[in-house]
Amino acid sequence: MANLAAQFNVTHQTIRRDLRTLDEEGQLQKGFGAAFASPGGGSHFGYSERHGTLVSLKRRLIRGLQEFLTPGATVYVGLGTTFYSFHEIVKNCPRILVATPNLSVAHSCAMETDATIYLYGGYVRKKEPSVLTTANDPSHHRFKFDVAFIGGSAVDEQGAILEFDPMEIELVKDILEHTRTVVMVARDETFRRRAPHIVTTMEKVDVLVTNADTDELFSDPAILKNVRVIRPD
Repeated sequence: MANLAAQFNVTHQTIRRDLRTLDEEGQLQKGFGAAFASPGGGSHFGYSERHGTLVSLKRRLIRGLQEFLTPGATVYVGLGTTFYSFHEIVKNCPRILVATPNLSVAHSCAMETDATIYLYGGYVRKKEPSVLTTANDPSHHRFKFDVAFIGGSAVDEQGAILEFDPMEIELVKDILEHTRTVVMVARDETFRRRAPHIVTTMEKVDVLVTNADTDELFSDPAILKNVRVIRPD
């Protein structure tokens, strides 16, 4: 604190007040005798708000993933409240290994199924069950996945899959390089939304599970040329 006060030519009280304000805004995290930038900015909506909306639709989309679970499969499950009910489709599929940074998925699968669970380490985003991993973490390359289930904060008309938080990106990019089948789960409001950070593109996705009418979502219909689209009933 003394160094900051000297650097900015202000009092210790000013630095303490400013750090408290930044902490309340979620822009930093305080530790023992230190403060550091908060890991990621998160989405524009709080976890409780996102978790409590469109519950029946999210469960319907997750049921559409059942066919991709096979006995003995190694599976990646991404962040997001859409995957909250993922454990419901794991129950009847034996010898599944689920690797995830999603604390809700890890907990529910561990408590409700016989799956083996691998939880990626890193920062836990404030007030959310999300682990944000650091770049170049060797644990990213631990598995060869049969299928990766991913989401996204936004998908634009050029087919870019986007996130608000840059700390969500590196793990997903590494996972996609070691996955046989990539399945994206996206609700209709995800499309044509804007977010600043590119994760991947729809051309790298094998299957899209959505409730959206995909006919006019993209500026070039060829974006989905090699993508299988599933619209669960």
